[in-house]
Amino acid sequence: MLLQNEKSRCKKDQKIIVSRDERVKREHRATNSHGKYEVRQYKLDGELVKNKKCCDFLLLNDSLKKAYFIELKGSNIDEAIPQLESAEVMFRAELSGYIILYRIVCSKVRAHKVNSNNFRKFRAKVGNALEYKSVRMEEVLK
Repeated sequence: MLLQNEKSRCKKDQKIIVSRDERVKREHRATNSHGKYEVRQYKLDGELVKNKKCCDFLLLNDSLKKAYFIELKGSNIDEAIPQLESAEVMFRAELSGYIILYRIVCSKVRAHKVNSNNFRKFRAKVGNALEYKSVRMEEVLK
């Protein structure tokens, strides 16, 4: 179990959880209103997961059993798909019973990349579980 031995990057009742790499503007910002949910955040790529393709962050809302796989990307948005899928496979056993959600924050959303075959297939497979945005994504945990 990879996550059990690791320390979360946020407090369990943290009100704002920011997933961002150093020196990069792209970020995912989750608001835990009044700290009512129990949350955990992990840096995956390069910290928990080494020598494998993986998304950048994992945010867990343990109260509602939701797992957010977060990839911060440049402009090549379709490269995020294998990283998100790889992370899900690695942590699937630990996240049994969790709703899996995917978030991509890229520097620029290019229409031809969003309409690529790979991206459309992934979006069709996961439906509303996937959200993507340019530069900064903000969402309220619920």
